[in-house]
Amino acid sequence: MTQRLSIDKSLPSGLRDQIVSQISRLIFEGLMPSGLKLASCRELARDLDVSINTVVAAYRKLEEEQLIEARPRSGYFVCSDRGMRTDSGVNGRSDDRQRAPISLKLNKLRRTEEIETIFRPNDWYRYDFPFVCNQIDDGAFPVADWRECTRLAMNRKDLKIWSADGLYSDSFELINQVRQRILPRRGIFEPSDSILITLGSQNGLFITSLLFGGRDRTAVMEDPGYPDARKILQANFGKVNFQPIDDEGLIVDERLRKADLVFITPNRHHPTTVTMSERRRRALLQAAEEYDFYIVEDDYECDVDYRHSPLLPLRSLDDTDRLIYLGSLSKGLSPGLRLGYLAAAPEFIDAARDCRGMMMRHPPMILQHTAAAFIRLGYYDGLLRRVRQNYEQRWHLADSMIREKLPNFLRTGEFGGTVFVLADPETKLDAMTICHAALKRGVIVEPIGPCFSNANEGKYHFRLGVSSIQPGLIRQGIELLSEVISDLRSAEP
Repeated sequence: MTQRLSIDKSLPSGLRDQIVSQISRLIFEGLMPSGLKLASCRELARDLDVSINTVVAAYRKLEEEQLIEARPRSGYFVCSDRGMRTDSGVNGRSDDRQRAPISLKLNKLRRTEEIETIFRPNDWYRYDFPFVCNQIDDGAFPVADWRECTRLAMNRKDLKIWSADGLYSDSFELINQVRQRILPRRGIFEPSDSILITLGSQNGLFITSLLFGGRDRTAVMEDPGYPDARKILQANFGKVNFQPIDDEGLIVDERLRKADLVFITPNRHHPTTVTMSERRRRALLQAAEEYDFYIVEDDYECDVDYRHSPLLPLRSLDDTDRLIYLGSLSKGLSPGLRLGYLAAAPEFIDAARDCRGMMMRHPPMILQHTAAAFIRLGYYDGLLRRVRQNYEQRWHLADSMIREKLPNFLRTGEFGGTVFVLADPETKLDAMTICHAALKRGVIVEPIGPCFSNANEGKYHFRLGVSSIQPGLIRQGIELLSEVISDLRSAEP
């Protein structure tokens, strides 16, 4: 059995959990059939070079899952009827049977696999110089504070609240924290019935697109823009138009006349980081009223914006309720927690709540309660202060190094953010070539061709993020990137 087990002590998952995971997989794949005797705790511990207590804990966990059983004076055995036969499919059908062509029945409007997203290795955190975007420095995450809030949220007094099915409702406490602590700092003041909790901004955009979409409806987004938003809009609208941007953000003109919904990232345009001017914001609100369309505003990174007084969002200027505002706790707290919020007119929130309810009822109540406690106790504000200081320091370091090591590269990356967009001014080295060559040297930068409606227009552009990389690695990483680019140029014919 031990020949089939492989333990990696460098992985973040514990040794016990690795043993449990691998043995359970072997059982369900039929490679460890019912009645098979397992190695003794002492034997397995010796073969895997782990402690006996680790193996005992793993076997006990497998016993709890009823995958193995302990027999007196005999040892551990795989429980009966737990394996799955590998020589035949379910119900004894052979694996080479003719399968139904399910793809022919799928709704073509909803298929978006052909739309590319930005390339990033799944194990990006293992690379020496991860200049990835929209990720956090996990060393800065306040584990002890979050653990305390989890403990507070899980008290028995509130057990029925967070363990029961809440139907379509949200945590009243989290709604209050968003209404009283989060939105006002962005100049937004909403009643409770104008707020919906989401599983992140992307979830909020999908819900909004479902409600506004249709084969006869038209959506508009920035060009270049957020690739995942493009996938969502194309899955729900009959037509998606791409509106160019300039140094003031989205261009507002007659091309918006036929729009039903316009998606924008005005505070920090994705991917260029350009901030939409106040003049352009007011023009867009006026156009929405004149042309009768609605606006979805994704205010991502607003909580970690370290500018002294960034422009307030369009929602704070909107007095006609044509604005659906998307916010997120992920950029400051943790992307993996997937918590966000949506602010709009109560009538829209009612429809969005019903739409969300058909998908998943509500985001997990225990997660909502924990986040509410984290905000209420001031931990979120403290975290944001530290994050802003760190991001500003990293931005200055990266800005200085880019100017020194890549002086001729076209560059955008406004102060206040965590991303720089770079491009070869000679348009000889395409971004994918640079990114793949850098990857081999342990440097991750990301090509942004998928952000453009015409991928060729973004062929030479890539982005460099500083939100997750350690400050002490920025100089060395950009120096190495510069060497990679020099080597590529030297190799040109």
